Amino acid sequence: MPNILIVNGSLGGATGNTAELLAMAEDRLREGGAEVSHLEMCREPSMDRVLEAVTKADGFIFGTGTYWDAWGSPMQKFLEMTAHTEGQPMWVGKPAGAIVTAHAVGAKGVLTRLLGVMNVYGVLLPPFAGFSYTYVADTALPHASDHLRNELWTSADVDVICHNLLEAVNKTYQWVQWPTNEGKYGAKWLHVYSRQFENQDG
Repeated sequence: MPNILIVNGSLGGATGNTAELLAMAEDRLREGGAEVSHLEMCREPSMDRVLEAVTKADGFIFGTGTYWDAWGSPMQKFLEMTAHTEGQPMWVGKPAGAIVTAHAVGAKGVLTRLLGVMNVYGVLLPPFAGFSYTYVADTALPHASDHLRNELWTSADVDVICHNLLEAVNKTYQWVQWPTNEGKYGAKWLHVYSRQFENQDG
C-alpha cells in the first residue's frame, strides 16, 4: 500500500481554504488504496520529522495558498528545510502533485514555480499534476456556460490529480484528464464595449 505525504504549506493550516481541497485529496487517495500521512508546516515540525516523512513517502501532494504572488511562508520553510536533500533517493522518481489556492490572481504562477522546484528536487510529475483554484472561479462556475466552464479548474479536478498520482506510484499509467474544449477556442464572454457602441448608435 503506497504512502502519500500531503504537505500543507498554507498559512491557514488545517482550517484554511487549501485544507479543504487537501481533505478532498486525502479521501480520493484513501479510496484508491493509499495510506496518507501529513505535514502541517504552520505547526513547525522538526527537521527530523520532515525528513522522516519525506523518506517514508512513495509520493507527494503539496498545497499552499497564494500570498502576494508567492507560496506561503510555511511552504517556504519546508523548502528551506529540505533544500540540502535535492537529488537524493528520498525524492528521485517519486511522483508529486500540487494544489494552490488564491482569492483572485497569482495562483497559477505559484503552481508553476512550485512544480518546477519539486522537479529540480528529482520528483516525477505525472500528467495533470497540479491545479490552482480561486475564490473568483468558485464564484463564477455556477454562472458559466459549459464551454467556459471547461476553461476553469474546478474542485473536482482534485480527482484527476489523485488518480494520476496513484497511477504513477503504481506504475500502471492509465492517465485521465480534466474536461477540455477539444482544441476549440473559448466562447466570447466580454460584451461591455459592444453594448456601449449599441447605446451610442441608438
